[in-house]
Amino acid sequence: MPTDLYQGMSDFYNAFVQHNRDYRAIATELIDLFGDAKHILDVGIGTGLLAEQILQLQPDLTIVGIDTSASLLAQAREGLGDRVELYCEDISNLHLDKAFDLAYSRGGAWAFVKDGDTWLLASHILELDAIERSFARVADHLCNGGRLVILSSNSNHSKQEQENNDILFERSVRNDRIGDRQYLTLNYRCYDSSKLVGEQEIRMRLLDLEHVESILYAVGLRSISAHNIPGRIYQKWRS
Repeated sequence: MPTDLYQGMSDFYNAFVQHNRDYRAIATELIDLFGDAKHILDVGIGTGLLAEQILQLQPDLTIVGIDTSASLLAQAREGLGDRVELYCEDISNLHLDKAFDLAYSRGGAWAFVKDGDTWLLASHILELDAIERSFARVADHLCNGGRLVILSSNSNHSKQEQENNDILFERSVRNDRIGDRQYLTLNYRCYDSSKLVGEQEIRMRLLDLEHVESILYAVGLRSISAHNIPGRIYQKWRS
């Protein structure tokens, strides 16, 4: 069973992220990138909030979702029912007997974040060899000409959100450097009447764009990104 990074915050995760993200707007932007893709892999589906919005807008899609968090997937099953196939799987070791037209991630496994004028990949997968395997496994699950979309995120900024007079959500962020490695550490907290009721610390590996795209190219995925999209697109150009 993969490590459940979100077990400590699963009870308040949905309420927090819905304060921080307009999932209908994200879904609309993402669908604009789908083109004629019908078979979709959601890498890091979490509680399924984004997939739910996508299916409301385009119900003819077939979506398969994977995540390493059993606690978040349990909530996804409640919300999505049988509309989405869900698997508790690590993308670095994914072996499904399926092929997809498109795979996407917005922070589930990876997202792009901006540090000043520099774009960095923020990855929940911490070891470089595992990151390389994760991209290789995605490539192996894409049809010829299939695409990988990695969306941008603002998760590298600290913030607080008041749910009501009693509930406060907080995300604090720091950058850490250990040797030649750079990390983004996110600490999520939920307070009820000033009492801490949930907390989870998440660490993400940061890699520069050039390094990421060299890894992707090595596994057969090349950038076809336009400058006006909320992320980057990579297309499978060889098996």
